[in-house]
Amino acid sequence: MKYLLWDIDGTLLLTNYAGVAALKHSIKTIYGIDNFQFTHGLAGRTDTFIAKEAIKEIKGQASPQEITALLSLYTSTLPKFLGKKAGHLLPHVQSTLENLDKRAEVNSLLLTGNCEKAAQAKLDFFSITQYFDFELSAFGEISDLREDLAKAAWQKLHQLNNQLHIEDVIVIGDTPHDITCAAAIGARSLIVTTGSSYTKQELAAYNPWKIISELPQDSEEFLSIIFSEA
Repeated sequence: MKYLLWDIDGTLLLTNYAGVAALKHSIKTIYGIDNFQFTHGLAGRTDTFIAKEAIKEIKGQASPQEITALLSLYTSTLPKFLGKKAGHLLPHVQSTLENLDKRAEVNSLLLTGNCEKAAQAKLDFFSITQYFDFELSAFGEISDLREDLAKAAWQKLHQLNNQLHIEDVIVIGDTPHDITCAAAIGARSLIVTTGSSYTKQELAAYNPWKIISELPQDSEEFLSIIFSEA
């Protein structure tokens, strides 16, 4: 059995910054700041990290209660902004997920910086929620560190099957954070550059297992990559 731990934004889909717009709206609602400017890069970060850093920028510190309140408003607002923005699935995502769903030897999970409700809102909007096992997934409310999410996902998988080999776990993403979180548990990382904000050279510097430009049009070709030992 291969467990595929998928990132969402930049890997499966692009929302045309619906999440940023929803978060800015939430910050304005709570803190009265119009068009808040984030000083930290958002790609590959967890929602917890992004909310914490934004509140610290505004107030100098951020309590767990304040982070929870901001993310709660954000996730409730996100569906409206997804509808306003012209986002889209990345090439061959739909056909790849459909084919994987038919395979008993593969299970698709999520390893994403999105909070669970935000992840579900995005997948629901693009009608791909049914392809992922949420129970075994890891989401952004776990920690502000992506590595902690990978450790949580591995713990769930190991509890499910203590004979599972880490070589059968593959993190699929588009940022250096996906590579480093995979490395934190000794898993392989497959990087898809189609929706990435990083160049192939920048990503290669973090030594991922494989880098591909986009998911193959032939879903069988993707399976051959996943089951490759090289």
